[in-house]
Order: sequence, then C-alpha cells, then structure tokens
Amino acid sequence: MVNGDDWAEVRACLRTALSAVAEGHGGVVLVEGEAGVGCGRLLAFARNLALSHGVSICSARADELARWAPLAVLAEALGETAWKAEAAQLLRSIEGRSGSGPVFIGLDNLHWADPTTLSALRSFPSVLGDRPVLWLLVRRDGIGAATEVDRLFDHLESEGATRLRVRPLSAAEVERIVTDFAGGRPDGGLVLLAAGAGGNPALLNALLDGLREEYDVQRGDSAAAWSSRPLPGKVVTVVRRMLDGGSDEVISVLEVAALFGATFRVADVADVLGRSAGDILLAVREAMRAGMVVPGDEPDTLAFRYHLMRRVLRESVTPSVAAALHREIGLLLLRRTGTAADAADHLVRGALPGDTQAIRALADAAAQALDTAPAAAAEISLRALRLTRPGAADHHRLLDLRVTALLRLGRLTEAEELASAGLAVTPPEDQAVRLGTALATVRVLNGRYRSAVAVAEQLLASGADDERLQATRLFALLANGDDEDAGRLAEDALAGAEDRSVLAGTARLVLATRRWAAGDVTACVDLLNEAMRCGPGGWRDVPVPHPQLVLTVALAGVGDLRAAEEAFAAAESLVGHATDVGSELLLRVVGARVKARTGRVAEATEVVEAAFELSEELGVTWPASLMTTVLATAALRRGDVTAARLHLGQAPECHLPYFRAGHVWTALQVEAARTSPGEALSALAASHPELLDQPAPLLLEPGAAAWLVRAALSADDRDLVRMVVAASAEVARRNPGVAVLAAAAAHARGVARGDAASLTAALDQYGDPWARASAAEDLAAVDGAGAVAALETAMTGYTAAGSTRDAARIRSKLREAGVRRRHWSYADRPSTGWDSLTDTEREVAELVAGGLTNRQVAARMFVSPHTVHAHLGRIFRKLGITSRVELTGLRHRIA
Repeated sequence: MVNGDDWAEVRACLRTALSAVAEGHGGVVLVEGEAGVGCGRLLAFARNLALSHGVSICSARADELARWAPLAVLAEALGETAWKAEAAQLLRSIEGRSGSGPVFIGLDNLHWADPTTLSALRSFPSVLGDRPVLWLLVRRDGIGAATEVDRLFDHLESEGATRLRVRPLSAAEVERIVTDFAGGRPDGGLVLLAAGAGGNPALLNALLDGLREEYDVQRGDSAAAWSSRPLPGKVVTVVRRMLDGGSDEVISVLEVAALFGATFRVADVADVLGRSAGDILLAVREAMRAGMVVPGDEPDTLAFRYHLMRRVLRESVTPSVAAALHREIGLLLLRRTGTAADAADHLVRGALPGDTQAIRALADAAAQALDTAPAAAAEISLRALRLTRPGAADHHRLLDLRVTALLRLGRLTEAEELASAGLAVTPPEDQAVRLGTALATVRVLNGRYRSAVAVAEQLLASGADDERLQATRLFALLANGDDEDAGRLAEDALAGAEDRSVLAGTARLVLATRRWAAGDVTACVDLLNEAMRCGPGGWRDVPVPHPQLVLTVALAGVGDLRAAEEAFAAAESLVGHATDVGSELLLRVVGARVKARTGRVAEATEVVEAAFELSEELGVTWPASLMTTVLATAALRRGDVTAARLHLGQAPECHLPYFRAGHVWTALQVEAARTSPGEALSALAASHPELLDQPAPLLLEPGAAAWLVRAALSADDRDLVRMVVAASAEVARRNPGVAVLAAAAAHARGVARGDAASLTAALDQYGDPWARASAAEDLAAVDGAGAVAALETAMTGYTAAGSTRDAARIRSKLREAGVRRRHWSYADRPSTGWDSLTDTEREVAELVAGGLTNRQVAARMFVSPHTVHAHLGRIFRKLGITSRVELTGLRHRIA
C-alpha cells in the first residue's frame, strides 16, 4: 500500500499511472479515505491529466438511490443504458474502446455501487490486463457496502493494484492554513475551533469560508466576537453531506451521543434511547467504520472524531427535546456514578423550575465541587438557584453553597451581598449561622472588625452555637484591639472546645498572640504548635490566619531566620491545601517578610507589590500593614526615606502585635533618618506611649533594643536606657531557648555600657544579618584596636541585608579609618541613566512623560497605582531627577 500522506505523493502516483497507460500499459489505482478529505478532487485531477495525455475518458459517480440497479455506475461511465446493461456487453465495450487507444475509467463513490458492479470489477481488470486501460476506483470509509468494497480493494491490491490512502491534514498543515486565514498568529479561539475539524479539509475550508462570508470575520479579529454563535451554515452543509451515507439509526445514535459530550458510552446512549447496547451495536460500528467516532481515552468510551460534527449534531436537536434528553442524561449519570458533579452540566441544561429531583442533585454537585473547583460550584449553585423559589429549603442550601464558593474565589463583594440578602429572608437556623459566619468573614477580611464582631455576637445571642462563628468573633476581637475580651473568651472557649476543633485552634492562636505581645516567645510558639492540631481543612472558610503562618511571622519578627524559613516552607504546603483567600494573600506577604529579613530586599519588594494588586482585586485589607512595613523597610534600606515614609503613611490601623511592632520599629528608624533619634523617640512617646511603658513587643524586633538605648543616650534619657536594658534582659530570661533575644539583650547592654565583651557576644549570637551588622558597628565604636575589622564585619552584614544606606555609612567610617572600598558592581545594565531602566520601568517612564497620571498609567498597564508609584521612585533615583517635569524634559532630549 502506498501511504498518500500528502497530495504531492498521491498526484505523483496518478501521473505515473496515466503516463504508463498513454504508453499502452494498463493498471489499477485504488483511492480511499474519510469523507471530506478530498478523494473526489483526485478523480477530477486524474480526468484533467488524462485529457492532457490524449487518453479516452470514461467516468461516473455511484448513487445511493441507484445502488440496487445492476451495473449502473459502470454502464453510466461507458455511456450505455443502465437497465439494458450486461457484464459481457460492458466488457466488449471496454475492449472495443481500448482497441482504438488508451482508456481511463474513473468510478467514484464505489461504496454505493451495486453488488453486480463490484463483482464485475473483481474480474474486468485482470481480463483486460493486456489492454491500455487505467482503472481509478474511489471509495469513502465505512459508508454503504463497506465490507464488499473492502474485499474488492483487498483482492485488486493482491493482484498488483496501487492502493492510495488520502489522509487528513497534518497539524502543521492546519496551522499554516489557519495562520494564513488570520494574517498572522491566530487567535486562540480560532485555533481551538479549527482543531475541531480534525484535519478534514472539507470541514476546515467550510469553517474558514463560513466565518469570512457569513460572519464577516476579518484578519486579526478576536474569536470572542463570534465563538459563541452557531457554526456557519457551510459547516452544517458539509457535516450533513458526511452523514448522508449513514442510516437513520446512525444519525439518532450520534445525536444523542453528541449531547453527552466529547466522549460517551454506548450503554449510556442505548439507555437514553430506551434500547439495549446490542440493539445499537450495528449503528455504532457503522459510525466507527466511517471515522465519525473513535475509541475514547478512557476504557469503554467512544469519542467524536470531529468536534465540529458533534456541535452540528448537538445544535440540530430541537431545544425542548435537547432539554428533556439532558435531564435524562443527568439522572442517568447520577444513577450510574453516584457523583452529582458528573451530572451537573446536563441537569443545569435540562431541569425546569421546581424540578426537586434535579435541583437536589445540582446542590449535591455544587457541594462536591466546592473543595476542588469553587468556580464550578459557584456556577452550578447559581443556575440551580434560578430553578427554586426564595424561602424553599433547597434555595437556602444553594444560597449557602454559593456564598461559600464566592468566598473561596475571593469575590467578597458578591458574597457579602448574597449573604446579607439571605439573612434578610429569615432562613433556618443552621443556614442563618453559616450565612452570618460568611458575612462576618468578609468584614474581617475587609478590615471591618467591629462590624464582624457585631454580626457574630447577634447570632450567638440568639442561641447559635457554631464553632466557626465563635472562631471568627475571637479573631475579629483580637484584630480590633480588644485584647482583654479576646483573651477572656479564648480561655473560656479552650475550656469547652474539642481539642482539634477550629475554635480551640483559634483560641490558642489568640492566647499565643497575647503571650508574644507580653514578650513570652517560647509560650507563644508552644501555643501556635498546639493550635496546629486542627488539620489544614479546619481553617477553611474562617478569616483566621493559619497558625503556621503566624508562627513564621513571629519567628521572622524576633530574627530567628533559619527557623522562620523552615516554618514558611511548612506553611506553603499547609496553606496551599486548604484555607481562605486572606491566608493565601498572607502567605505571599509573610514570604516577602522572610525574604526581606534575609537580605533579599528586591525580591521581597516585587512579591509585596504583586500582593498589593491581589489585595486590591480581592478587597482583602488586613495584611496591608505588614505589606507596607516590608515596602517601607526596603525603601529605608536603600536610603529612600521619602518613599519609606509614604509607604508607612498608607498603612491601615492594625492591632495585631506581630504587625504593629514591625510597623512601629520601621517608623522609628524612618523618623530618625528624617530628623534625629531624639525626635523619633518623642514621636514614639506621642503615638504609642504604651510601648515605652511595656516595650516587650518592640524589644522582640532584632536590633530594636540597642537602637532604643542608642537613641536614649543621644537624648540623655538615662531612665529610658536603664528601662530598655532591664526589659530586654527580662525578655531574654523568659525565653532561654531563643538565642536571638539573648543577643538583643547583650547588644543593648553593650551599647549602654560601652562593653566590647557584650557586643562581641551579641555579634556571635545574632542570626539576623542587619542586627548582626548593627552590633558590629557598635563594637567598632568601643574597640579601637579591632575597629576596622568590626567595620568590615558590619559592611558585610549590611550588604547581606540589602541595606545600601547603612553600607554607605560604614564605607564613610572606613574611609575615615584610612580604608577605601569599591562600592560599584559590573552588570549588563548600567546602574544609572536611561539604559539602566528595566523594560517595565521604561514603559512607566514613557507613559508618565506622555502626561498620564499614576492612576491612568496603572489602568494602561493593568497594575495598581501603588505599583506605578514604586516604579516611579526607582526611575527618579536611576535618572537623578526629582519630578515628573524633569522626567518629561529628559525623555524629550533623549528622543
């Protein structure tokens, strides 16, 4: 067999055969292929080629309506009267014609030929073997007398016939055709639609011609404008032509199968048709022989060869009939698999308002999809809600499912509106509790803690007893700054809650937070580890950060960076499996916090800027304080005090001590850099007097105790010096296993007393690179002989921490000591000037220079105004300018 994988090879075979017959040598060429691949065009090509060789032409096309007329197609080709034709007479006619010159006999659609014709064709070529007669016999796969034609082709091939198979277009050929149609790289929707032709040239051409002629699709048009419209009429015509050879039984089986989807089971189709699988087996075999369906990827399934054919079949079913069939299919799948998710799409299409059986199946499907596919759960529940009446039991359940799905998707505004509407119609108590918990959850995530507490307390006062609702209230109280109430309720909850429940976990988290604020890090860590007894799934659908994330924040906060990195690695796994959108966002921010502490400041900034965009998209505000702290710290490290102050000014009020302490510590440093340490202390006394009376949370920040001592000494406040030294020593004493706190106490003591031994001890114990560099800098001030070595250590530490501002200060001190250090580095991109800008920075600069505001630039680039502002700050630094006017002028000069 010759595999005609491309038209060039097939045509070359025909040219060779026609040249041979023109020279007096007969032969047989057999052509076969699927409907629509172009077998008929080959016959036309051969006729034209025969004319050019001076060969006498006899051709005809078999017809389904005349398939029982003996020798009809052969008689028509030879110009004889069909109803008078006899085999011997036709044979003599061919002999007579061939005696006058070479003859080409082309017969198309042999799958419709009558049995007598097929019998004659078995013998005529061999009987006329010494005559200059070329036979071209063409058939389509699996249509009409497929078995008889198969036998004929096999016989003739065994006697030396050339057998050509016309194959569908290859993927590369389809891509070339679609690219040419699109005038460039095709739209993804067009590529997907074209793939539905399965490489069939007739289908593909009908699709592209139909799009152009019927829908006026132009080159470069997006598929969005027409992808949802019915298929062009030309496609329908071609599909109908491909199906013309099939029996009514085949058509009805394929129409029902098309409603199942891309794949189907024969038994399921038979069930919907009210028949057995055996009853429709012949129809299925016929469809497979014709190449319309092929084995599916899963066992016992079949799939449509052409997605476009499936669409035509599906769209041809009358809508009311299709709806009834979809309902039957949905209920069938539900009975067969027991999994409502498999049946949901069909039930949505076929259920009618008030159809209790279908509505409950849809509710089950939404519930099953909730954990793995919340978007599907949200859509299924919405469609099912439209089939129910408000106030019905099924309506309440579906409302609850949709609100939960919306929460998990981060569509908080929709979830809040739907939960509020659901509560307004007085749902049953269990649904009221779930809707109320969802409403409180949204308000916690949006930073409306007091409102969240009010919702929870109203439900609890009415007798609701739900651990998730209580857990939400506990965290909302803590975030709102109601520490005493949160602590008292946490103690009560822990006494009565099941040990592994989310309520017990939240209670431990609240108590851990209070221990941290009191400076008891060891107890805090122990409680957080106990809180994790509640498995990952327990934290889902409550706005409480996962304890593993809080543990990471706490460890990073005290500067135990190795433990923080290990805790964050564990958090990525736990939080990634099951949690709310607030914790998913916090996961990113906490990761950035760890990166910033370990010196990867640029990475941390990028992560937080992306997190800000996600925060704005979701409407989740409560991690914003930590986000702005990371950005402010990064800006301070690189010496951009103005940007750092701007970031801090954008931070919302946050009462969580882990976040608040970091925010205050950064604000102190920024204010000191802007004014003086003494003024920074005065600002602290005015804004957070409690932190000077009970400084434990602030003293947990690495280097903060020593900084406070240094600032108090500059202000000649000896009482504050003694208080900080004593308080840091007490914190270290209470946490004997936390080396970094011992280092902080030694550091504070060393600065207060000018004690090199204490500073050396701090230097050895610190894990935080910035705090270690700070201790080395302080050591250089009191250790004359080892000052240069200490400054070198400080330079290394500040560089590792990404603090160019502090490194510049140390470089100045080294110069004073007679040591000069190079502070530039070579890179492919220069550090200043227009060429130093990244692609994103250059785009921002171009738009700003063009007169756009930050908000307009953000809209143009699909980022947040905050991100644009950050980019603009870096652009100004690299270009050595301070205003948008200067940027515009510089851009025009470069242009």
